Amino acid sequence: MTQALTTFINDAGWLAPLYYVGSFLLAALLPFIPTPLIGALGGKAFGFLPALTYGVIGLGLGAFTALNLARNLGRPMILWAVKPEAWHEWEKLLGIQSVTVWGIMFFILNLDIVVVFAGLTSLPLKQLWLAAIIARLPWLVVSAWFGDAVLVSDTVMFITLLVFIPLLYGLHKLRPWLRSKLLNWGRK
Repeated sequence: MTQALTTFINDAGWLAPLYYVGSFLLAALLPFIPTPLIGALGGKAFGFLPALTYGVIGLGLGAFTALNLARNLGRPMILWAVKPEAWHEWEKLLGIQSVTVWGIMFFILNLDIVVVFAGLTSLPLKQLWLAAIIARLPWLVVSAWFGDAVLVSDTVMFITLLVFIPLLYGLHKLRPWLRSKLLNWGRK
């Protein structure tokens, strides 16, 4: 599958960067598409630096689109269905009235749906947009590198995955501790 998508990007010629950037926009509109996969495919198709450069543009446009759609379409619908005072109380209770908390969630989860949810809050869109790009940039760097360095062959990919399995297991074990720290910090 990755080979077919990479071939499609490579065969697109001068439109390939536009397709790559557009795929980040598509992931913002259909938040179940994983952006690390897009970054890895870009790394394989373009190489690390071009994938990173185009990816930053794509992340920025995708976050801009997701945040603005959520704010201008989703938030009015929520405030129509729920009293604004009740919504603001929920924002306080959940601790989501901080751009820093959203930045941490953007980094940890790296999902476009989180960017959409952030757009539903009353926080300034410009700050949320900047936090989304900065917090998700390390993931883009890793995924573009992964595509450039690891997706070169099945053997290299298999060996790399074997090395990363213990790391992923360790992160899974740290998750409850990290969650409790974030919840306590968000309530301060």
